[in-house]
Amino acid sequence: MRRKKTLSELLADVKIAINKIDFWVSRIDSRVKNLERLSLSNVGRFPYLSREYIKEADINKNIISRLIQLKIILEILEIRLETVLILGEVRGYLAPVVEAVKVLKKEIGSSIEFSPIIDEILDSLIPIETTETPFIQNITEEANKILSESESIAKQEINKKYKVPEASI
Repeated sequence: MRRKKTLSELLADVKIAINKIDFWVSRIDSRVKNLERLSLSNVGRFPYLSREYIKEADINKNIISRLIQLKIILEILEIRLETVLILGEVRGYLAPVVEAVKVLKKEIGSSIEFSPIIDEILDSLIPIETTETPFIQNITEEANKILSESESIAKQEINKKYKVPEASI
């Protein structure tokens, strides 16, 4: 049986996940640039291949968008966990963020690299959130608010930092 993680350990896991997402985004971004370069170099000789490179680049841009959105939600979770550690109060505070992570995880789908990390965080959070959270009706509403806000922040960050304005979240 696995030992239940403390809030401090969970906070460390969230920070590690955020750093890993930064690494993945960087790696995917360099792949997008490489695909775009390959598309431009093959546009005259192999137009079909060039279009396939662009399609692959667009798919990768969408993955970058979702990963940045997940990173933002994990940063919100990090702030809330730090608040819980300082104040010692959990009731209802983590539930909307947990719900937002679950929704985004479903949208992203399975990945060998980041699914296990997100699953581990969720597995550690769900017992804390369900045992100490009374029934709150607006959890889904607040989770949707977190998702929409993280989506708009992700779009802004993508446009500034990653120069990927064509990506659609």
